[in-house]
Amino acid sequence: MKPLLLFDFDGTLADSLDLGLKIANNLAPVIGRSPMTHEEIQHLRSMPLAKAFKELKIHFWLIPGLISKALVQYRHLLHEIEPFESIHDMLLELKHLGISVALLTSNTKENVNAFLKHWDMEYFDWVEGTSGILKKHNSIRRQINKHKLDKERVLYVGDEVRDIDAAHHCGIKVIAVSWGFHTKDLLVSHDPDYLVDTPQQIVSIAREIFL
Repeated sequence: MKPLLLFDFDGTLADSLDLGLKIANNLAPVIGRSPMTHEEIQHLRSMPLAKAFKELKIHFWLIPGLISKALVQYRHLLHEIEPFESIHDMLLELKHLGISVALLTSNTKENVNAFLKHWDMEYFDWVEGTSGILKKHNSIRRQINKHKLDKERVLYVGDEVRDIDAAHHCGIKVIAVSWGFHTKDLLVSHDPDYLVDTPQQIVSIAREIFL
């Protein structure tokens, strides 16, 4: 098979942190808390997802309902987010190198496809959704089997420690990006195979490994 880069969406390709904060604060009354500040968000960025939910006193049984409500709001506010700088150029260069790209997201395929169309980024061989935000390794493994992927020819790209852990759990290498949700120090502590500060570095790593 052709080499494949499997991308996460929010925080990796789409600069959606501010929108996430806006939606979280819209939903704050549902869990009986006051809106979060940017300072609180920066604090949460330094901890894994489960710890962040505990810090916010969000019970796990509430999470599926909150996610459903958040994705509905996301769809209506989609026009407010943009790709991170140089993402479009990175995707175009990967395609010119003969490297396939695909997307696995906990967002909805409807939201993601609308974003890709709006920003002229419809370069992906396929876009698939996960079954929730937890146990992401199950979703990755499912796509490996569905698309008959050779794990030696796949690189996963994400912005959170759960992306790193899930990729390693499935036996594929992972690139962590420093411009997304989790802080660089937290990403480093989970031992990604690569840590990058710019999209161009992703192209360089893919060229070094696959070409």
